Amino acid sequence: MGVDVARGLRRNQNAGKAVTAGQVLGRQPWTRLNTVLAIGLWALLWAGYNTGPEHIGSPGFPANTMELIHSLRAFIPMLAGWFALLRILTGPNLLTRWIVGPLGLLVLYAVVGLASSALVSIKPAEAMYWGGNYLAIVLVLLAIVANKDPLSDLSGLLFFNWVVAGLITVSMLGLLPFLSGGVPFENPIGAQLHGWVSPDILGMAGTRSTGFARYAAISGIVALAKIWKGMRLTRLVWVCLLAVSLYALVLSNGRTEVLAFVASVFLVMIVQKSKRTIFLLVGAGSTALLGLAGFYRGFYLYITRTGHIDPTMSGRTETWHRGWGLLLKSPWWGLGFQADRFYLREHMHDAFLHALVQSGILGGGALFIALLIVWRLTAKHFFFRPPRNIALIPAEVPGVLMFITISSITECTFAYYSAAWLLSAPLFAYVAALDRHMRRSHVKAAWERALRGRLARNSPRAPEPSGGVEVALRPLSGSGTKS
Repeated sequence: MGVDVARGLRRNQNAGKAVTAGQVLGRQPWTRLNTVLAIGLWALLWAGYNTGPEHIGSPGFPANTMELIHSLRAFIPMLAGWFALLRILTGPNLLTRWIVGPLGLLVLYAVVGLASSALVSIKPAEAMYWGGNYLAIVLVLLAIVANKDPLSDLSGLLFFNWVVAGLITVSMLGLLPFLSGGVPFENPIGAQLHGWVSPDILGMAGTRSTGFARYAAISGIVALAKIWKGMRLTRLVWVCLLAVSLYALVLSNGRTEVLAFVASVFLVMIVQKSKRTIFLLVGAGSTALLGLAGFYRGFYLYITRTGHIDPTMSGRTETWHRGWGLLLKSPWWGLGFQADRFYLREHMHDAFLHALVQSGILGGGALFIALLIVWRLTAKHFFFRPPRNIALIPAEVPGVLMFITISSITECTFAYYSAAWLLSAPLFAYVAALDRHMRRSHVKAAWERALRGRLARNSPRAPEPSGGVEVALRPLSGSGTKS
C-alpha cells in the first residue's frame, strides 16, 4: 500500500509540474488556441472604438464610404459579445465559479444599466447600444476565464493591450505636427494652459489632450515595468517606448494623468523588489537635482495653472453638482448609459458619479464593490503574500490599475465603453484569475502534505537500534542449545 501511495504522489507531482508549465508559459496547444481566441475577441472590441450609432443617421450614409465603414464598425463589439456568449454556453461549465466575484458584479452593473436604458432613458435605443457594448466587454472576459487555467490567456491579452496602447501613442505623437486645432506642439513644456482637441481624423472624432495623455501614461507605466526583463533588444524597445511616452505625456498637458502616472510609478517600484535599491538611489538623486533646478515650483504652477489652487477643479465641481441632482431623479437604478450626455449635454468627468447616474445605487454599488475586491486581491498577491513565481505578478498590473483609479476622479474611465475601460478591464479578470490560481495551489499543496504524512505512517519502519541489540542478546542469556 505504501508503494501505491508513493506512486500516486509522484504522479500527482509530475502532473502538477506539467499543469504549471502550461499555465505560466502557455506551451500547450490548447492554451495557445485559447489565447488566440481571447486576443481575437478583444480585437473585435477594439474595432468598434471611436464610432457609434450616430453614423447611421448621418446624411452621407450609406453612400459615403467612411460613414458606411464607421456604421458597420459600430456593431462589431456586440458581435464579439455574441461570440463570447456562444463560447460560454458551449464551453466547460465553469461560469458559476466566476459569477460570484468581480466579473459577476460587472455583469450586474451592465444589466441594471441596460434595464434603466430601456425603461427610463430619454433615448432608449442609443442608451441600450452603449449598454450592450459595455456588456460585450464583460461577456468576453467571462468567455476567457471560463476555462480551467485562464492565466496564460489573460497574460497574452494584457500584452496585446499594451501593444495597442503603445502603437496609438506613437502614431498620435507622429500625427501631431500635421494636425491643427490648437495642439501645443511648438512649446510643449507646460506653455499651453488648457487642454486641446485635435480635429476629426478619417471621419472619427478627434482625441482630447486627456485621451492622448491616457495612452501615453499607460504605455509609460508598462514600459517602465518591463525594461528590466527579457533580451537586450527587447529592453531597448521598452526604453524607447518609455522615452516616447514621457514626451507624449508632457505634450498632452493632462494634469490628472501626470499625477496618476507619478503615483503609478511609485507602485511599480514597490512591486519590483529586486530593484528597490536602485530605485531608492536614483530617486533620491533625482529628487535633489530636480529641487536645485526649480522643478517643483514649476510643477506647482503647471498643476494649478495660475499659482493658486482652484477649488472648482476647472469647473468640474459644477458639473458634479448637476450630476448629483440628476442622480436624485432615479437613485436606485439610474437613468441608463450615456445619461450625462443625454440630460446634461456634457461629460460627467467622474467615473464614480457617472456609474451611479447610469446604473443607480444597485448597479453602481456593484461596480464599486468589484473595484474594491480587485484592489484587495491586488494588495494581497502583489504586496503582502506574493507567489514565489514572480512571473505571475507583472508590475504593470497594479501600476495601470492605480492610474485608472486615480484618473477616474476627473474622467469617466471604467463607467462606460471607452478606451480606458478596454485597456483596464482585463486587469479585473487577471487579478481574479490569479487569486483563484493561488487558492488552488494552496489546496493542492495541503493535499500533497497530507498525502506525504499518510505515506510516512503507512510505510514499514526499520527496527530501532536498541531493540535490535536486545533481540540479539536474548538468546545468549538462555540455554546454549538455542545459539
